[in-house]
Amino acid sequence: MQFAALFASALALAGSALATSRRSEIPQATIVVEASHGGAGQGLTNTTIIVPVGPVYINRGDLDAVSTLYLTDVQGYPLDRVSCTPYRSTDGSGTHGRPFTSTEPSLLSTNTVQIGSIVCQTI
Repeated sequence: MQFAALFASALALAGSALATSRRSEIPQATIVVEASHGGAGQGLTNTTIIVPVGPVYINRGDLDAVSTLYLTDVQGYPLDRVSCTPYRSTDGSGTHGRPFTSTEPSLLSTNTVQIGSIVCQTI
């Protein structure tokens, strides 16, 4: 009986480690969301978000007030091989700003605008 419990525990631990390993293999982009509250360059706040490379990313809280988007890091691909695009809609449609890379941010407004979603892709 103890062997069965020990074996089941070992299987559960191995499954958990495998799931964690697979999660860390998902390519991810680190994006800094800058918001200018009160006009050009006034009351700046920065929030860092982690966006998967490939699927549409939605984050109602952090994308509600955006002035500029910066791509600062990528896990799973070379930094210079990823581009991200902000969209008006939560389904990744209706371009809302220029695509941005690690060398070229997306300047959306001197105030703030609401972004529906972001899609990051390899280039």
